[in-house]
Amino acid sequence: MADLFIVPAVPTFARVERAWTALSTRRRRLVLAGATAAVALGVAAVSVAPASTSVALVVVGLLAAAAAVVDVHEHRLPNRLLTAAAVVVLVAAASEGWATTGDVAVSTLMATLPLWIVRYGKGLGLGDVKFAAVLGAAAGLVHPFAGLVVVWTAALASGVFALRTRRTRLALGPWLWAGFVVSGIVAIVAVHLVERMGGRPWPAPY
Repeated sequence: MADLFIVPAVPTFARVERAWTALSTRRRRLVLAGATAAVALGVAAVSVAPASTSVALVVVGLLAAAAAVVDVHEHRLPNRLLTAAAVVVLVAAASEGWATTGDVAVSTLMATLPLWIVRYGKGLGLGDVKFAAVLGAAAGLVHPFAGLVVVWTAALASGVFALRTRRTRLALGPWLWAGFVVSGIVAIVAVHLVERMGGRPWPAPY
């Protein structure tokens, strides 16, 4: 669950540092593994998309990691990190043309709409919806349907975790971050499979 506002007295970097310090050793390892996967995703994206997409995926993946860590500690998602990630995606999309911008818009909608519909009474904050929008947009740089994978992966993984641990209050940020990494991998693999079968890749060759 995320909140709408940042506590103005605490700078974003300090919030990230404090949240990181509060993590257990096991959780720190999970974060580092996830960050490594996000970087690997960006590198792998070079095979199906322009270099600007690759750079954007790496930067967004790392910013999202920091936001997820704060969400675990505070149950709030830092607006400044989300805004920075959104700007990175917009710059990448604009540099690649209208076709990619359209793909990003579709993916953003697919990631945002499900959470927007169910957020009332479900313990979801507007911050979760905004985080899903940013990650869906970033995944849309690879494929327009990737945004749907972001939210469904997050919903499934967090649901299973909640059932196994019997928790009723859960930070959704880390699960959305994981969904972003999974969606990027799925999108890249899907594009390669289509190319191998002789089909027309989506997005179109650059």
